[in-house]
Amino acid sequence: MKRIITLTTIILLTATSAFAQVNIGAGYSGTSMNPSEGDNQWYNGFHVSVGYNIPLGLGFEFSPSIEYNYLNRHKKETVELENISVTTKNNFNEHYLNIPLMFNYGYEITPNARIFIFAGPTGSFGLYADHTAKTESSLGDNSGSSDKTTESLWKSGSDYRRWDVKIGGGIGIDICRHWRIQVGYDYGLINRTKVDDMKLHHHNLKAGLTYMFR
Repeated sequence: MKRIITLTTIILLTATSAFAQVNIGAGYSGTSMNPSEGDNQWYNGFHVSVGYNIPLGLGFEFSPSIEYNYLNRHKKETVELENISVTTKNNFNEHYLNIPLMFNYGYEITPNARIFIFAGPTGSFGLYADHTAKTESSLGDNSGSSDKTTESLWKSGSDYRRWDVKIGGGIGIDICRHWRIQVGYDYGLINRTKVDDMKLHHHNLKAGLTYMFR
């Protein structure tokens, strides 16, 4: 991870030439966690990023960036047994540092509009993740007990890996040379679980708006 951050920092510093354009962006992030056994789980969240656009010529561009990504999943279940009601609320939070290294190829359809396709790898490192479970019970019209526990998902000995490497791409459009709208999909290559005979992959859908300083 240190080597990736160092390499990206060097790239970003090198990109401070007169031809590079700084950009900041934000948008929606959705992640499907696909286990080899059981149902897929969908997480919603957002991302914010800072990076550079480096023209390479002939319509090509290199866009390295550093991105913070937050993901959340909330699940509520209620069981009714005669006069007893038990409600369980599960909340999952995950925070990531991503390093997308995207190449794009575009075409100017007008002086103020450029459409493009992009593709490239993304390195991802988990910063923090936890699971909070809250159980509430009641008997008839009377409120009962309430219990809440929080557990770190990346504690020592965890079977859940922090690391991931994704490959992906998408489409976008630049408007008035300052605004960039893009939608992309990343496919997770790393098995995120250490459990024997199981696999867990993360696949991401992202849509965002970027402002480019020119």
